[in-house]
Amino acid sequence: MYKYVNYIIVILALSVSTMVLAEQSATTSTNDPMVMKIYPDGTKVVVRWSEIGKAMDNGEKHGGSPRIIAYDPGKDGIVPIGQPAVTTSTSASASAPMPSASSVVIQESSKTADTTPSPMSDTNDYGPMEGFGFRSNVGVAFQQSQSGRIFEREIQQSVTFQPGIRFDIEPFYNVTDWFSVGIECAFIYNQIHSIQFDDSTVYSGDSDFGNGALYQVPILANVRFQFPSDGPFRGYCGGGVGGVWDYSTLSLFGENFTSYQWNYAFQLTTGFVYTIAPGLDLDTSFKALCTPNPLSQANTFGSVFGSEQVNAAYSYAAEVGLVWRF
Repeated sequence: MYKYVNYIIVILALSVSTMVLAEQSATTSTNDPMVMKIYPDGTKVVVRWSEIGKAMDNGEKHGGSPRIIAYDPGKDGIVPIGQPAVTTSTSASASAPMPSASSVVIQESSKTADTTPSPMSDTNDYGPMEGFGFRSNVGVAFQQSQSGRIFEREIQQSVTFQPGIRFDIEPFYNVTDWFSVGIECAFIYNQIHSIQFDDSTVYSGDSDFGNGALYQVPILANVRFQFPSDGPFRGYCGGGVGGVWDYSTLSLFGENFTSYQWNYAFQLTTGFVYTIAPGLDLDTSFKALCTPNPLSQANTFGSVFGSEQVNAAYSYAAEVGLVWRF
């Protein structure tokens, strides 16, 4: 009797173990099925679904990234690791046994994964966004008419200018991809078009008024705020403060006059840049330079602008140029 009891216990233990193993196998097979990776050159590799995504597989050795499909051993047959699959008939494949994990399934890890760096992001493609740079611009300058009193306030005069030229250079430093600081030096030239004295006007080139010009050399400490972008276009705005050297010449009524003075000035700037090559931008900008109190000192009698100015001096410029980022 005792012997039969032992037999029954052994049989029950074996049955329980078989059921547990079958349940684990079914769970693993259901939750972690095998899939097939098919490369462009025809290579097929079978892996567990859980292995997909553990490491990047760009398939450089097989012509590109693989496509992933469900693995059907009855249809695809046994796929040797790293080799093209052998075409078999449906009847032969139907009787093919399930490939074992040791012969088909491979474990991908970070050690065997492709270590080729991914392509550069759009930001890197456009060159460094932080660090030193250099900007150079040239464009047309428009000087607003200036008025004042000359000859000890006895005559009210107004000076009108022709469109001129402005040339800028600016070394700068990009603190971040949206903020930069720099030092700008510019040269502005405008020829005098006409001068009005009370109710009379003389024009450049006539018998009374030979010619005249205004030269300005602003030196400004600038700040600039740039709008970050994933594309080649980036807009910006900014401003600067500093000084401007004003120098004017005039030939009037047979006399030659000059005046000069350092004055306080500030500037507002807006525009956009377009990256034409990594680290090289095409810059388009609009600038407004203001001299709030453009006093001038005459080194000959009767300065063109006199010793007192009634209105502030404004100079506007539309420019294009290049920006180098190092």
